[in-house]
Amino acid sequence: MPRIGTGIFVACLTVAMTGCRKQTPVTFTQWASNDRSTELENAAFTHLIAAGNAVDKQAQIDAGTDSKGRQSTPLTERTTFYPLQKTQALKLIGNWRKAALQAATEMTTFNYKPTGLDNPPRYLAGLRLIGMSMLWDAEDGARSQDYDKAITACGDATRLGFALMGGGAYEASLGASLINQARLDIVKHMGDLSAKQLGNLGAAIQKASANRPPMQVSVENEKDNMLLSLQQAQDLFQAKKLDELLAKMGSSAKDQIDQLDNLEDEPEKAKDLFDWIGRDISVRTEWYMKKVRNPRKVGLPPKLEDRRQFRMMYRYFGTNIENLVPLLQTTYCRTQLLVLECYLMQKQKLRKELPRSLKSFSRSAVLDPFTGEPFYYKAGDTSYLLYSAGEDGIDNGGATDSNFRSPDLLLEKGQP
Repeated sequence: MPRIGTGIFVACLTVAMTGCRKQTPVTFTQWASNDRSTELENAAFTHLIAAGNAVDKQAQIDAGTDSKGRQSTPLTERTTFYPLQKTQALKLIGNWRKAALQAATEMTTFNYKPTGLDNPPRYLAGLRLIGMSMLWDAEDGARSQDYDKAITACGDATRLGFALMGGGAYEASLGASLINQARLDIVKHMGDLSAKQLGNLGAAIQKASANRPPMQVSVENEKDNMLLSLQQAQDLFQAKKLDELLAKMGSSAKDQIDQLDNLEDEPEKAKDLFDWIGRDISVRTEWYMKKVRNPRKVGLPPKLEDRRQFRMMYRYFGTNIENLVPLLQTTYCRTQLLVLECYLMQKQKLRKELPRSLKSFSRSAVLDPFTGEPFYYKAGDTSYLLYSAGEDGIDNGGATDSNFRSPDLLLEKGQP
């Protein structure tokens, strides 16, 4: 007869012993600290923040409600401005524009604080409106042929824009938009400028660019921001607060949140997922840092480990710098091209001989951010061609598209 009692006892003992075993807790990698403390802010940076905060705060106060009781959009959050809104904005900005410009002139360090998945600081909304007021002046001056006004405004917007380039991707994107739009407002009218005005424009842009930060500053800052975003997502996953994570990432990330939800009982796999993204951010950022410091000596970009089912998750956290670097290179490149073209066109206006090479300019002025080599330049007796190799780094003889960007990159030209 089978020893049923003994079998049951052994089975129960096995279950009991298994239940007593404690699962080894998974230790997740620390990617960033949620402590936002930073070095002591310099006075100029503090003044720049104060200007942006003051404008945004007043815009929030002034918004109120319309005649139908609906909440009005604050001026710092508008994207379209009609004459009435422009007048209101200029009144709101007042002397804060002068204060912001003075701070941008004196500022040498942007005390960047990463925000991760949180909203960017409100002072940036105020600085955006201040910058837009400069663009309005540049546009109005060019349209009315008051080119001196347009030149001054273009220089001011460029100065403020480069001050913002010392932040992360959000700040740099705002700064680049100011710089690039100001340039577009004036460049179409360069043929109408006098020789003196061309010299003034070149000098204004050169002076506004004097304190521009190296491109790697923004790249390094955005790396910190990306890793903080990853850390916040990892913390919320561990705390089982995926609803809060979805609110931060937005409804478009629901599929990615569902993927994390499916890993709730598999912390090892979740840790491996976060580690995969974090490792790639660190390695890829280092490659991009080398690329912007010395593009001549950088090799091929690191290969992303294939995890097809999590590619959308990776794209959310790991691709900011891939979009940031071309923006930085293009903005810095075209700013340099603008200065050089001002002086070359001035030579033409004065009917002076064009230089046969760029050797008379400083090395920093003629180095192509895309290649680390001098810009390509060809000159005849009365005409010249100046261009960058562009993002592919290959000389295509100045061939370009309707946006003057590819394959070679040129200063934008066209009819006003």
